Amino acid sequence: MALADDDAYSGLQLPEYCIDTMAADLKKWDVAISFASGDEGLALQLRDALQPPQSVFVYSKAQEHLAGRDGVEAFRTVFRERASLIVILYAPPWGETAWTRVEKTAIEEFAMEAGWEHLIFVRLKDDQPVPKWVPKPHLYLDLTTFTLQDLVGAIKLRLAELGIEAKPISPAERAAAQAKRRAFDAETIQLLGALPNDYNITVEGLTKAIEKVAKAVANETGWRVGAGPAAVLGGFIVTAEGQTIQLVSMRKYTNTVDDAYLELREFDCGLTVAQPGQRYFLVKSPEPVRSRRIPIRRLPELGWCWEIDGRTLSIESAASTIMHVLLDRIDGEATPRGPGMERDEPWDSIDPPDE
Repeated sequence: MALADDDAYSGLQLPEYCIDTMAADLKKWDVAISFASGDEGLALQLRDALQPPQSVFVYSKAQEHLAGRDGVEAFRTVFRERASLIVILYAPPWGETAWTRVEKTAIEEFAMEAGWEHLIFVRLKDDQPVPKWVPKPHLYLDLTTFTLQDLVGAIKLRLAELGIEAKPISPAERAAAQAKRRAFDAETIQLLGALPNDYNITVEGLTKAIEKVAKAVANETGWRVGAGPAAVLGGFIVTAEGQTIQLVSMRKYTNTVDDAYLELREFDCGLTVAQPGQRYFLVKSPEPVRSRRIPIRRLPELGWCWEIDGRTLSIESAASTIMHVLLDRIDGEATPRGPGMERDEPWDSIDPPDE
């Protein structure tokens, strides 16, 4: 296709500072990482784990909003000519947006010319099949099974197999990287304990983002979608079609990041969002059918983020991912529940009966 003339790029221009950055970055890279904007956090973590000594290309600033002839050609050059190994972090909408389609086309051309051993395809969600154009089974790695460190090891091994030697790092360079990382980690702990508390602010930002997504779901489907504080049980819930997810803060201390996390609980029932001025009691206490940790994370480029199933996500991306957990539960229902069948009762009721 004629990339520069595609309607998807009409009217969009790459800012001059971005073009200058791309021009400066047109060198030979050991690794180039391709990803959808929602997985920017994971791409940055992977870069930091590899570099130094490897040189890693990650161009993420406003990635999905940049286009224009110069930007397209610069990206094509990086992925077709300037990288020794390309790592694809695959989760929708990778390959579907205007920008990742550019990368996908360039990567396919590069792999056909240089050989498929120059590609590592990383599946981020276990419910997403590997695209048919990716040769199986030796070219992809499932990050739902393996860890980030496993991925780093696989990349280093592949680079060695390709004959790409790690560039030696001097003691001064290593010390500088350590000092920078230690200062950043110390600042993170300080911010978590200071007032206003960044942890609480980030939790509030996440719940507000989820409420926005929940409202969009309700508008598109006509479902009754509740989002807000849970009656009696506490925490924040989203409930729809007889299914519920709940976020509960598990933090106890302010001087550590180890317990700065939310717990995401899933319920096979509807729960009630508490309304001001109403009193509630439980007829029977519901038990979650599944729960998982969502730790808070902080990255230099992105600020505060949330880690879900090994993926470090921005607040907006985390909100979308959490709503997909609820939609997955609704998809798993054998029979849709119509109005009046959401099973809100008898889990919680307004006002206890008179003695």
